Amino acid sequence: MRFVTVVPRSLAFSLLRPALLLALVLGPASCGHPATEVECQTIVERIVELELQAQRVTDPAEINKRRSESLGLAGDANRSDVLQGCIGRHITDGALACVRRAESAQEITDRCLR
Repeated sequence: MRFVTVVPRSLAFSLLRPALLLALVLGPASCGHPATEVECQTIVERIVELELQAQRVTDPAEINKRRSESLGLAGDANRSDVLQGCIGRHITDGALACVRRAESAQEITDRCLR
């Protein structure tokens, strides 16, 4: 006869919890890099593009106007702050890939940049 030791699921999780927390804390620190201005522009432009698609805006002049506003190119200081707040923040290649393939602006903020 073989005896099998069974560890209750709650006990197994409590034993693994410190390792999981350590991985979550050290994981982001061990990979990725500070976001560059170009990467932040990519993120902002993709969000604007997806928001305009959702609003069914197709006029090229309106698209360019909103893109400029979002990047602070039209003198809109608040939008420029958004871009400046992004530069230097931790980002991974996986997050950038997620931004590029996202199908909605909300997906970017809720999934890619979390």
